[in-house]
Formats: sequence, structure tokens, C-alpha cells
Amino acid sequence: MRAVRLASAVATTVVLLGAVTACSSSKGGNDAKAGDAKGGGDPIAAALTGDPKAALAASALVMQKAGNGKVTMVAPDDAKGGGTGDADWKDPAKAAVDLVGDMGGKKLRIRVVGPDAYLGGDDAAAVLGGKHWVKLPAGNEAGDGFRAAGQMLNPVVLLTVAAQGGKPTKVGQEDLKGTPTTHLRAVEETSTLVAGMSGLPEEQRKAVQKTLEEDGKTLTFDFWLNAKQELVQYQEYGDTNGAKEAVTVTYSDLGKAAAITAPAAADLGDQAELLKLLGS
Repeated sequence: MRAVRLASAVATTVVLLGAVTACSSSKGGNDAKAGDAKGGGDPIAAALTGDPKAALAASALVMQKAGNGKVTMVAPDDAKGGGTGDADWKDPAKAAVDLVGDMGGKKLRIRVVGPDAYLGGDDAAAVLGGKHWVKLPAGNEAGDGFRAAGQMLNPVVLLTVAAQGGKPTKVGQEDLKGTPTTHLRAVEETSTLVAGMSGLPEEQRKAVQKTLEEDGKTLTFDFWLNAKQELVQYQEYGDTNGAKEAVTVTYSDLGKAAAITAPAAADLGDQAELLKLLGS
């Protein structure tokens, strides 16, 4: 979908890294208990029954316990592969990401800490007069996408809304790069997902919804869970362009991601230099 393609297109687009987000439904929000999908009891044990909702709920608990991890995001039309880095979802109000990708011969980073979004990295210093970051203001298209990335890369909200809403289905057992996994699928209303983005202010949620709905009113998620109920990978696409526009996000090294902090104020460059930094 377009929003996630923006998030992955670090090599070719001016927006660089927009993002799609899939968060908890208005029914449960980020505070929803993943085990509720089974109506109580041990969700891990319930997942062994093969109930897709129970499996997704169990995975949400496992990923919540992990709290962070390494992430890679790839879109089908990005020859250089998209963004790679760290994500922290322990606190939904302060969801954070730090991703890096190639663009015009430079390695640029996006960093999101709660509602604040930044673009920069070591290769930005030559453009920014020795400083390394630009803070993106609210209403800026790239900035809105970056802030959405903090939500989109939170696997707990993705899994929880899928467990609580709609009718997730089991696609089958599949080998994913040598790892046996269970492949599940869920279809959710875009508006429902955006309504659950409790970590973003209302105006930012409106901007994200506008972007997401360019891809369709509904979003399809495919999840791959390993034997430990960890989310290994998911793919996402909207109903406008379909699966040919699916974006893939993979998780690894759960609980081992580097700490993500906001850049120091003294290291922030002039916002007027943003287009120059992006090569425009």
C-alpha cells in the first residue's frame, strides 16, 4: 500500500520513509488484553488448538514481553530493499523506530520517538552544516509518515486488532527461510486501525487515515508465527492495488534492539534544508 511504500522507498522517493500503521481497534486500543480473543484462560495454550484468534492473541503477548527488536521493511518496487533498523514498542505512547536506508548515495535515517519525527544521520552533516538531524513539523507529509511508522512497526497492536476484530483465518503451515511457521490472514477496516492509534494526536491520525485510504478502505495482513508464537514476518496491502503492492516487515533479535532516543536539540539543523537533504 502507498503508505508503507513511502516508508520503504528510501532509495527513490522524496518522501523517503512514510508508513502505514495498523493499530489496535477502537474496541480494545493498545491496552486491550491479547488473551481476550479466546475469552480468558491461557492464550498460549489456546493457540495450540489452531484457533487463529487465539494464535494471534498469544503472539501479541509474546511480542509485548519482548518489547523491542530488529526490523526490516521491504516494498516490491524498491530495488535497494527499503529500511532496516530497530523498533521499540514497549510503551505504545512512546513507540519508537530508528531505520536507515540508501538514498542518492547517502545513508539517511528516520527516527521517531513518540509523536516526534526526525530525518538525518551521519551522511546528513555535510548538508546541515555539521548538524545531523532535521525535525519534521506536524503536517509535513514525510513527518506524518514517520510518526505513523512508530505505530506500524508495533507488532502488539497489529496482532491485537487482528485477534479482536474480523474473522482471521489460517492459511497453512509454511517454511519461512528455514523456520517452520503458521501463516494467518486478517482483513481490517482502515478507519478502525487508525482509530486505535492512541500514541498519535488527533490531527496526526487524520493525516494518516487520509494517506492510508488512498490504498483502500480495507487492509489485508498476512502474519507468520513461529513455534514460540513470535511474529517473524507480516505483509500488508490495501484493497485498491492488491497483493502485488504488498510490503513485507520482518522481526528478529527480539528484546535486543538498541535504545532509541531523540536527537539532542543542539544537533538539529534548519528545517529549510530538508529538501536539500533529500536531494531535491
